[in-house]
Amino acid sequence: MEKDIVIRPIKEADFPSLLEIEHLIWTNENSPVVHHYASVEEYQEKVADRVIFVAADEQKVHGFVDVHYPTPLLSHKKQWMLGIGVHPQSQSLGIGKKLLDYLKQAAKEQHIHKLSLRVMGANTKAIQFYRKNGFIQEGFFKDEFFINGQFCDDYQFAFFID
Repeated sequence: MEKDIVIRPIKEADFPSLLEIEHLIWTNENSPVVHHYASVEEYQEKVADRVIFVAADEQKVHGFVDVHYPTPLLSHKKQWMLGIGVHPQSQSLGIGKKLLDYLKQAAKEQHIHKLSLRVMGANTKAIQFYRKNGFIQEGFFKDEFFINGQFCDDYQFAFFID
């Protein structure tokens, strides 16, 4: 199945599938804020400032990676912050790696120097995934969030483009 999946820029028709993925994957264990969007239009407004690539075959969208600049500062235009999500039924098939590989190449072509992300400490599978894909830990935020009566650590990871 993985060989039939292509990574490409988002199309208008992809937004309902992306909304479904968003609603399925985010929990208090992997995000400090669990968003629920009432409509595709509301979701589109939320991501309007992002560049989004999807992993899709002819039947469905399996995952996405989105990027945006960390701030509006001109001095931040060589860095992309990223978010990545893969449909639960499509996880462990290499789709996340394909998305990151595509993103690394797109970043190189756009003269981006650094890809960065934040990941909650409880999300150990994601931390392992990022490390396996060449990301290094840059920051550690002890007790960054207070969720469900408990403090939660947060980490910042980065990948540097050659």
